[in-house]
Formats: sequence, C-alpha cells, structure tokens
Amino acid sequence: MSEADAQKILEHHNAVRKEVGSPPLTWSKELAAIAQQWADHLAETNSFQHSQTKYGENLFMGTASYYSNLSASESWYEEKKKYTYGKISMDNFSATGHYTQMVWKNTTQVGVGVAISAKGDRYVVANYSPSGNYIGEVPY
Repeated sequence: MSEADAQKILEHHNAVRKEVGSPPLTWSKELAAIAQQWADHLAETNSFQHSQTKYGENLFMGTASYYSNLSASESWYEEKKKYTYGKISMDNFSATGHYTQMVWKNTTQVGVGVAISAKGDRYVVANYSPSGNYIGEVPY
C-alpha cells in the first residue's frame, strides 16, 4: 500500500475517532506488516476469515476495480448507523464491531495491509493495538 493510501486511512480513522472523543491513532509499521501478511494469505487462498493474533482486526473484501483501499475504512464507518451507544454485547457486535473497533478509546495504533487476488478481489486487513470490542464495555 502506498504511503498516501496509508495516510488517507489513518486520517479517516482519526476523523471518525474525533467525532466521539477518542484520541487519535498512530500508524504502526509492525501492525501493517502483520496485516499485510494476512491480506496476502486471504488473497492467495480466496478466503475470508480472521487471523488469530492478539490484535484487534477489521477485514474487508470487494472487487478491486470498484473499491479503493479507503473504501474499507469507509465501509466500517457505515456501521455507525446501526450502533446505539452502549456496552458491547453478542447482540450488537456482529452488526457494529468494525465501527466500534475503529473508535475504541484505548486503542492507540493501527496498521493496514492490502492484497489483490488473482480473481480481482481486494482484501484489506486492519490490525489495532491494543485491541477493543470487549463484551460488557463501551467503546468510548
């Protein structure tokens, strides 16, 4: 991913976080490298599943010719429409978990990786540290 795309994704995350009073994130090259490895794996295997890391993780997949790298972050933000402020629960997690990870107040770093499959699908993986989305807690 280009530095310009990484900057756009970071700026979008921080704008979203500012809306709810969460502190800005910094870019982590380490998290980006881990995310890139997983994005490469997903693209090579044409699969769509979370990795098993200690980090928070958001995934996105879409047609590469239609979606940009920033589209992933914008898609996760769209979940805000479904989120009613409250504690994370099994009832609200699947519909809003990407958004709540983006704005999780204790998260300080993000790194993103992108890969394009042979079939032309764009896979975007974002890793967050420390992770968020703890059941029974509020994101901000």
